[in-house]
Amino acid sequence: MTDSAAISILVLYYSQSGDTEQLVRNFVEPVASAGANITWANIQPVEPYPYPWNLFRFFDVFPDCINGDTPEILPPSFEPDQHFDLIILAYQVWFLAPSLPIQAFMKSPYAQVLRNTPVITLIACRNMWHSASEQLQQTLIDLGGHLIGKIVVTHQGSPLATFITTPRLVLTGKKDSALGVLPPGGFAEKDIKSVSQFGEQLVDYLPQLSLPQPPPLFIGMDPVQVNKRYILPEWVGITLYRPWAKLISLGGPSGSPVRTLLVWLFALQLVIALPIVLLLCTIIRILFHPILNPVLESYALKLQKQSFD
Repeated sequence: MTDSAAISILVLYYSQSGDTEQLVRNFVEPVASAGANITWANIQPVEPYPYPWNLFRFFDVFPDCINGDTPEILPPSFEPDQHFDLIILAYQVWFLAPSLPIQAFMKSPYAQVLRNTPVITLIACRNMWHSASEQLQQTLIDLGGHLIGKIVVTHQGSPLATFITTPRLVLTGKKDSALGVLPPGGFAEKDIKSVSQFGEQLVDYLPQLSLPQPPPLFIGMDPVQVNKRYILPEWVGITLYRPWAKLISLGGPSGSPVRTLLVWLFALQLVIALPIVLLLCTIIRILFHPILNPVLESYALKLQKQSFD
């Protein structure tokens, strides 16, 4: 298989602000220009999620993200048994999990399209994506997909800056510099444009898609950068999220009085607990560095892997 025009690629994505779509289109553009046949599938829930979000609706989806209570989605633009030479899956991270529309797709009959097919994932998020990546990769394994590459693009700015700019972005839609001091919200323009270099690498890689077991794709290109400072806080976060998600779900469906109260309590404790957890994790990393560092290094290497074992 050396003719790019003979290669069919399915691009699966869900995008609210348009940033994730822009990222994946920049990534795919070199391959499309080379003549590959591209099928675009924007995964859409039957009842759209708001953008910008209102504060309560934003926190109300939290337990669904963690518990995997997914929405109904509209039928995508392909058949479950349709064959593609490559699938590109671009997704956001919501509350340390893949976004609900993507989770819903992975549970739908249409996810069978992933079976025995090479897959590249593109993750677009603030800065904590590790748990979501592991969750989605396990689902890919269960569905019989074959991961050959992974790209991660995170919001610009320091953790403290994005603690302000990212909520401001999702709750107001504003990307400009907050207070004239903090960086703009969302992804830096240079990062959005830079994903095209991975698309150029993919063009050269296309003939290898015909191999029985295509090798990892982005060797030596550093498409995944792991900041070890985020690993421990994310472990603590996902551990605390699970009981909260189960508790809120016991409060009834969305809009019920008990659930509404529990959602607000979760939001309040999150705002209070987050800076405390970050501080404690920093202290623990310093005090127990000789013990923790090898563990964090090993986990970071695992996250950077471009394929399954």
